[in-house]
Amino acid sequence: MSPPLVTIGITAFNAADTIERAVRSALAQNWLPIEIVVVDDCSSDETYGILNRLAAAHPEVRVFQNPGNGGVAVSRNHILAEAKGGFVAFFDDDDESLPDRISIQYARIISYEHDFAAGALVICHTARTLFYPDGSERIDPTMGEREERLAPHGPAVAERVLLGTALEDGYGACPTCSQMARLTTYQNVGGFDPTFRRSEDTELNIRLAKEGGHFIGIAMPLVRQTMTKTNDKSLADERYHTHLLLNKHRDVADRYGMYNFCQRWIDIKYQWLEGRKFSFAFALMGQVLAHPWLVYRRLMAALPNIGLNKAFSRFHGWRKG
Repeated sequence: MSPPLVTIGITAFNAADTIERAVRSALAQNWLPIEIVVVDDCSSDETYGILNRLAAAHPEVRVFQNPGNGGVAVSRNHILAEAKGGFVAFFDDDDESLPDRISIQYARIISYEHDFAAGALVICHTARTLFYPDGSERIDPTMGEREERLAPHGPAVAERVLLGTALEDGYGACPTCSQMARLTTYQNVGGFDPTFRRSEDTELNIRLAKEGGHFIGIAMPLVRQTMTKTNDKSLADERYHTHLLLNKHRDVADRYGMYNFCQRWIDIKYQWLEGRKFSFAFALMGQVLAHPWLVYRRLMAALPNIGLNKAFSRFHGWRKG
């Protein structure tokens, strides 16, 4: 039986300095057959021209451009609409993936579907090596890295993300740049929500969890992610989209009467990330007095991610020069 076609999807925006490296990372995959679908989100630099030159030299590459700048969710939906492969793996325009990323993720999905999924939707993420502008780097794990066992799945994953509920093997990031799934998995959940210009990956994962999806991971860091500072990456914007996530999926919090607490917890978290020590301490103490058990649970859930959150805070505070 011939191996299936895999679509590698790359969204691109003002990435003239990095897009060729990203595309060549996709071309270097040891999996065949592949197609590489790249959607340019109306870049104002030379990104689109570079992509067209790469497509002329490599028949595996197909290039499209959005009619207007719509954001990454719009671009990813464009990729899904153009995809011909039975599986889709997303790459970012400033990252690199190791040559065996596709083959390892494919094997993990097929094995898990056979042994554990029982027909449920399955999505796979890999750990990543993050490279920050200040020269530091760290390994960021993902969810569901323990193999030969049932992975985190269903509404418990949505509760883990939105409420901080403890979940075995349920810690770690699940970004789209390390993601692979069957095309039908994306179609079954309706693709990405275009109203989210940030956190669109988390929002899709919450919907997938509500549909009973399983989240499997690979502990090996198969993606080398460059943390590029852009105008749309700010703590204020991240805070806004975190609130937007909670508001869209308020039903998860309302099930436990936790909506108001979760709203306040988001603000407390970002006060800490922004280094507003007095405001953070005052707000946290208020919640300790009002909801001691909930605060304890959230703090325990946050501990595994404290290193990543510190790096996240430094990144958003970083200025070149």
